[in-house]
Amino acid sequence: MNRLILLLAAFIAFNANALSGKNHDNTKKNYKTLKEINLETLLFESNMDIDPFEVYQIEEEVHFDFDTKQYLPKNFNALAGKNDIDWSKVKLVELEEDVEIHFDTAQYLPENFNALEGKNDLDWSRIELVELEEEIKLGFDAKRYLPKDFNPYKGMNC
Repeated sequence: MNRLILLLAAFIAFNANALSGKNHDNTKKNYKTLKEINLETLLFESNMDIDPFEVYQIEEEVHFDFDTKQYLPKNFNALAGKNDIDWSKVKLVELEEDVEIHFDTAQYLPENFNALEGKNDLDWSRIELVELEEEIKLGFDAKRYLPKDFNPYKGMNC
């Protein structure tokens, strides 16, 4: 990016120089100096080393020449009413968007393809669910942080 900026700056400088040195007398030609030729060669070479160039980023503060308080009502508070919205009264509307696919999907699927085929063929009564119980090591004694006679199953029908 820096190389591009440098290239454009040099291009503009050379064009400005050529325009300012323009002769109205067509008998004389504008010739480039050896310094300009060497600079052009340096700038337009493909393997130019940009290490010697330093880039400075200038950060300027923005100052407004007017007081914004003059244009606001008295006792203006930008955060007033922020938490006053009753979300139970707000009606959310979901917009349905039509999806248009601009090609025929049937060309890419097998003949007689049915995406819902076999959906209800699974017999959940024949599937055995197994819960693996693993001992979890926390690296500290959790009992020290719990109340005395703590029972996590209290109130459950176990």
